[in-house]
Amino acid sequence: MLKNKKSDIGIGVVFLIVILILFIGWLYNINQRECMSNRDCSSEAYCGSDFSCHQFPTKQNSDAQDSLLLPSIIIGLAIIVAAVIFKRDKIVSREEKQVIEEKDNSLNDKVPEEVDDISEPYYKSDGNIRFP
Repeated sequence: MLKNKKSDIGIGVVFLIVILILFIGWLYNINQRECMSNRDCSSEAYCGSDFSCHQFPTKQNSDAQDSLLLPSIIIGLAIIVAAVIFKRDKIVSREEKQVIEEKDNSLNDKVPEEVDDISEPYYKSDGNIRFP
């Protein structure tokens, strides 16, 4: 079937050598790591993503305490402003209703005047309309 069996063996050998080289490189990479987990480092260090031990960062204590009063005031004012913006239509409509009610009350106190009779119809025809 195959005429050239030596070339098939050569490709297999090259493939095997490439796989061996990759495996040896992987083993070398694992061997170069300083740590694999935090247990491999001292109690004052941790294992980083670069597989080396790093000292824990020290927190510097400062005498000044952070005050959250100003940010809370700003957030509170923002909430109040947002509520006023969203309820503005309802507030304005209440004031308008009060003004209208006051005007109605003042109109009710006056005696209504009689209106002149309008003898002309509201809609005027120009003569182009035909009736059946």
